[in-house]
Amino acid sequence: MIGDYKGFVKNRVVVALLQAYHDILDYDGMKSILREAEMMHLKDIRDKNPHDSIDFFSFKKIISAQNCLLFDSSILLFEIGKKFSFYLFPFGISFEDIIDKINSLIITDWKVEIIENNGNEITVQVNKCIFCSEIGVPCDLFEGFLVHSLQKSLPSEHLVIYEMDKQDINDPNHNNFVIKLKIKRNFK
Repeated sequence: MIGDYKGFVKNRVVVALLQAYHDILDYDGMKSILREAEMMHLKDIRDKNPHDSIDFFSFKKIISAQNCLLFDSSILLFEIGKKFSFYLFPFGISFEDIIDKINSLIITDWKVEIIENNGNEITVQVNKCIFCSEIGVPCDLFEGFLVHSLQKSLPSEHLVIYEMDKQDINDPNHNNFVIKLKIKRNFK
């Protein structure tokens, strides 16, 4: 890993991510990512204070291991992102609050912000996404996180559809992107 990894990540983010791995990949899959990241000591982090933090470099090692082991597994990463959203913010919280909180739980050189909200369409800009900053890695996990975060804040008869310009994952700046989340009424 080459780069400047200053900052910190609250333990509750790590716990939510590990729970998402556990649900989607099972216990062995979660351990495989932690083993690849040389962070096995975090497998029982849920027993630690959720208000404490780990350094951003350690968190980035987990993300890099995930991206290595799950290379070209877009659907799987999207599902992990959905579960990550559920475990990080399980209770009724507005989408706007989720965006504010994710920026305060992961303190580093990145930013997620709502740039437009007209009620039926929300446009989110992500600058220096930490989940896809490596060349060759798409941002399926964070897309899943954003889609599910909005979906669970809506009444059950609504559906979230998203649009995003196709990213060239070989472009070093592909971790800066805009995603449009469209809210549709689900007529079954």
